[in-house]
Amino acid sequence: MPRSLYSPRLSDDVIRALYREGLRRRKPMTIVADVLLWQALGRIANDPPLLRVCEDPTPYGAKPNPDAA
Repeated sequence: MPRSLYSPRLSDDVIRALYREGLRRRKPMTIVADVLLWQALGRIANDPPLLRVCEDPTPYGAKPNPDAA
């Protein structure tokens, strides 16, 4: 299945940090990045997810509406 998702460009400093952490953990950088991002998003800590799979993300530049649903 082809990927059509947005792929952000990471800074060289982040790439170097992921590379060193991957070497330290003896894991590929993509695995290290996945684990670190999931931890940062709170999924591993059993926090409620920031965005449910069935929800549409807020459009870029939209103002938050605290009275919505």
